[in-house]
Amino acid sequence: MDLPYAEVEFDKAGELVTPPQVSAAAALIASEKATDVLVLSHGWNNSPAQARDLYERLIHSVASVGGRVAASANRRLVVIGVIWPSILWAPPEDQGAGAGLEDDVAALQDDIRARIDDAVVAKKLVALVPQLETSSDAQREYLALLRKTLPTSSPGEDVGAFTALTTASEDTVLEAAKALGQDDAVPAAAGGAADVDPMGTGLVGEGAGAGLGLFGDIIGVGRNLLNVTTYYTMKERAGKVGSIGIAALLEGLHAAAPAVRLHLAGHSFGGRAVTAAALATKAPVSSMSLLQAAYSHFGMAYNWDGAGTDGFFEKAPANVHGPIIVTHSTHDKAVGVAYPIASRLANQIGAGLGDESDPYGGIGRNGALKTPGNIMAQLLDVGGTYSLAQRQIWSLNGDAFISGHSDITGPQVAYAVLTAITT
Repeated sequence: MDLPYAEVEFDKAGELVTPPQVSAAAALIASEKATDVLVLSHGWNNSPAQARDLYERLIHSVASVGGRVAASANRRLVVIGVIWPSILWAPPEDQGAGAGLEDDVAALQDDIRARIDDAVVAKKLVALVPQLETSSDAQREYLALLRKTLPTSSPGEDVGAFTALTTASEDTVLEAAKALGQDDAVPAAAGGAADVDPMGTGLVGEGAGAGLGLFGDIIGVGRNLLNVTTYYTMKERAGKVGSIGIAALLEGLHAAAPAVRLHLAGHSFGGRAVTAAALATKAPVSSMSLLQAAYSHFGMAYNWDGAGTDGFFEKAPANVHGPIIVTHSTHDKAVGVAYPIASRLANQIGAGLGDESDPYGGIGRNGALKTPGNIMAQLLDVGGTYSLAQRQIWSLNGDAFISGHSDITGPQVAYAVLTAITT
């Protein structure tokens, strides 16, 4: 790593896996005479190695732009990488690159084994996959089994999406998925080599032929339904990791070094984790960077529906003493992956699926909407001038530099993060 680095690992309940890691992180902060600590959280990864690779690339970019941020000259930054058990999205390229139905079936079966914790449910799902193309009963049973893996509730702005997924009939969900493949409003392809379009355009069912999209067969529907249930599992887990684990970590670091400024940065569902931490912790947070975060664009909003409903994280900004930056991009096809099917189920057909007019849009796609103190601006190239100030939220449109959901380690993103840290 290009900067002093320590790791802290949490389990799916937000509990420390190795408690001495906190003491080791505090010792590193003291030995480096740190002035600032950046706590980083990854999103969808299926191994610590992938998370470390993301951290290494982002840290390298932060270190490389340090000379362009004047205020960083007198700062000593230490980075704490959070590791937590997240699940990787099942991307379309898992389908055997068009090698045939047999390869597609095998790839989806592998995805299920890797992503479903309940071994009994996973075994039943795997057995159903070869039948999905020819049996409507198998499709219904497949969806019913996936529903068993969902959390019991999912509070927040996407509660309508969760309710639709969990309570609508199997046929209704499958028909909604089928219709998405024929909707011109849905993006035609995933954006960027590192990006994934898990809800994509190819949600088609039996009788396929018209409206073939990204996947073009029922195996694609199976993969998308696997992803949409994974979304809610990860939403709940990221919240626990943030509100229980990272919040306590910040308090421990603050107790050990009360003069050191604490900063948060999270990618994808890591954005949800660090926002949950900012809301829950008693430690002071000096800045927060949400990098293509995976939660509602109304997550920090006030009265977002005009009926007095605030965002789930509406009070989080009050706990951040410095600026909050939010990168967002139209090239991000992964943020809000559960929402297109919810929009279809909720008859929101006229809305541009996933964009600012979609009630189920994501913050990594559209920025922080209806949020007090939010400023809509552009992500600047290295050397650009930001006018960040305390208690402000800056939604930075990254279309010029962010090609997809995971494209968050470039120098422009690092420059914005470091500027927020040093404001």
